[in-house]
Amino acid sequence: MTAKNRYYVPAWVQRFDDHQRWQHLLLAISVLMLIITGFPIKFAYTWWAPHVMSLFGGFKNMLTVHKMFGVVMIFSGIYHLTWLFIKIPSLKRAKWAIIPSLKDVRDAYYHARYLLGFGKMPKYDRYAYLEKFEYFAVVWGVIIMSATGFVLWFPELAAIYLPRWVISIFRVVHSFEALVCLIAVVIGHFYSVHFNPDVFPSSPVWIDGKISREHLKHEHPLEYDEIAAENIARGIVFEDEEPVQLAGRFKDSIVLQSVLLIAYIGIFAWILVSFVPMLFVFG
Repeated sequence: MTAKNRYYVPAWVQRFDDHQRWQHLLLAISVLMLIITGFPIKFAYTWWAPHVMSLFGGFKNMLTVHKMFGVVMIFSGIYHLTWLFIKIPSLKRAKWAIIPSLKDVRDAYYHARYLLGFGKMPKYDRYAYLEKFEYFAVVWGVIIMSATGFVLWFPELAAIYLPRWVISIFRVVHSFEALVCLIAVVIGHFYSVHFNPDVFPSSPVWIDGKISREHLKHEHPLEYDEIAAENIARGIVFEDEEPVQLAGRFKDSIVLQSVLLIAYIGIFAWILVSFVPMLFVFG
């Protein structure tokens, strides 16, 4: 019989609850559909835009779908705020860990040194500085896209209170923020959640809210140490047949890393050639 190993952190740690996962799912689906139905409007003069519109039965239907998922995105934001305020009376330190601090500035500095080969990887708590940046970028993006989207949805009503030049600025901001969102999702979020060799093909945390003990120790060692210290103080011990392995089975794969490097170079080049010149088109 295999000897059991003793740990002070469970094999799987519940990182996100059901509400947080539903909020993420609603946001993810709405953002994906908003990109699919929004870009053919901004880039209507391109060869591919009419083909996308035809999938929805024409421009009018696609615009209706775009508005519907805009409402879903706003609902996901309201859902998140409601959940947050309900949770405030019982919030623990972990819930407040999303707030930026001076440690994040230091972590960013040491992470840059690490990437250049001049030091060790900084130890992150519940949220790394990049995760905090991404969270507040989403908050900012939802606010901006919702406000500008309503103005574009009801231009006659907006014209009563806003001058025409302001409405024009809102239209430009709306489309440019969408482009920034696309680049951030494809290059940043998809890599960290799906294509990072440590979690490839996908981190399960967004599905069931759980993170493995070894992955937690690797990605968030300070949180791991805190959980362990709490369980030691309470005399709680977990026994497993064998250690839970790191989520990614391909973390040492040279082939995967080479493919990802080539793919991201291709994506970056495609963005430079196809979309960056369009930033200067205000039509």
